[in-house]
Amino acid sequence: MTRRPSVAASLLGTRSAALVAAALLAWHAPARGDDAQAGGEPAGDAAAEPVHLKINGSQRTRYERLDPQFRKGFDDSDQVIALQTSVVFDWSLGAFQVVGEIMDSRGELNDEGSFVTGTVDTLEPIQAYLAWHKKGVFEDDGDSTLRVGRMTLDLGKRRLIARNRYRNTVNNFLGADWNWHDGDGRNLRLFYFQPMMIEPADAASQLDNEIGLDHTIRETRVMGVYYQLPPLADKSVVETYLLDYDVNPPKSNLVSSAHWTAAGARAYRTPKPGGWGYEAEGVWEWGRAGGIVNGVPESNLEQSAYFVHLESGYQFDVQYDYASGDKNPNDSTIERFATLFGARRFDFGPTGIYGPIVRSNIDTPGLRLTLAPKSRWQTMFSYRWLFLAEARDQWVGSGWSDPTGKSGRTIGKQLEASFTWTAIPNRLTVEPGFAQLELGRFAHQVQGAAFRGDPLYFYLAITTTF
Repeated sequence: MTRRPSVAASLLGTRSAALVAAALLAWHAPARGDDAQAGGEPAGDAAAEPVHLKINGSQRTRYERLDPQFRKGFDDSDQVIALQTSVVFDWSLGAFQVVGEIMDSRGELNDEGSFVTGTVDTLEPIQAYLAWHKKGVFEDDGDSTLRVGRMTLDLGKRRLIARNRYRNTVNNFLGADWNWHDGDGRNLRLFYFQPMMIEPADAASQLDNEIGLDHTIRETRVMGVYYQLPPLADKSVVETYLLDYDVNPPKSNLVSSAHWTAAGARAYRTPKPGGWGYEAEGVWEWGRAGGIVNGVPESNLEQSAYFVHLESGYQFDVQYDYASGDKNPNDSTIERFATLFGARRFDFGPTGIYGPIVRSNIDTPGLRLTLAPKSRWQTMFSYRWLFLAEARDQWVGSGWSDPTGKSGRTIGKQLEASFTWTAIPNRLTVEPGFAQLELGRFAHQVQGAAFRGDPLYFYLAITTTF
């Protein structure tokens, strides 16, 4: 299908260039406080706190192609040039810090039959917060930071809350975040957030890269506590967390209701050359949530789900991920795990217009080999077997399901590879990669799937920083 006329090219040329130009001009401009220049002396007798202004940014251009498409309701093949430009302003005065970030995420070459979710959020202030830093909290070497405003956040391994790296748009939140750590490795974090919704949200506007200021998702909040223990004698690290997720949707959208809690723990040891490493993480979710029972929307079903990740490696990694699915889609219990605002590229492969694996109703062992043949080269190969955790539940993210379970659990096998070249350290990185999904019994037999062939995905990303 052809795409309607778009203003994206002109917007990209003017607005993205303006962002970069403003950043470069500010980079060379002297930072000024109320009384004196940064590092200088005030007019009076008392010395003023130095004022610091830092500006940095990045621009990533990534071409992606997927053929054939595995999702229901989209064209047979897809492609996009995903453009992401970010400028970060960091101003500090003594214990106070003001951070702002403008990110421009847009897509080109896609059309009305394309998958656009996670690609477009044009000219958006994804961070704007005030931070207060305090030393000597609880202990002499304890450092505390309180952030208030709009921000991004990485929690632990980033499986439930993350700032996205591969996806073209980024999760961000409005609220407060308090973080404390000491010299022994302890880390305590408390936060209360409202997630932001990308605007405009309709596919037609996103295809045209239209501008709309994001807003908080109505009646939705996530709050939590995270704690990391000091490293153990064998250098292992243990962390725990507790999240409370609450959504009070309008009556027109009862299925999005959520009132549940997630408790998780993770233990890991980073492998060193010639040594073993491991990682184990588990999460349990319980409470009430919305869903559909026998075609009728419900807002108060029981939520009971879990997720497990196991990994061990020496020269290569052996991995296993299991995220529970719904055993009976028509009963009053939801057993499908929800990954909230987590990232998945580091576990399951590229996302973007690809991303067939979601941390929900999935059973997937795998192998991964990472090589660094030269100082500026890194190569990664991965192979995974993909199964549904529950045959009667959906292949989450694809649009396909078989409530009878007769199509089986086998999604297929995925081969993935990426090659990263740091052309100029801290300035220019080039990364090509691919993934191929050999579809199995479920994809061939699910009613109405109209099997198109095994999806092949390719990407080429060029990232510059300044």
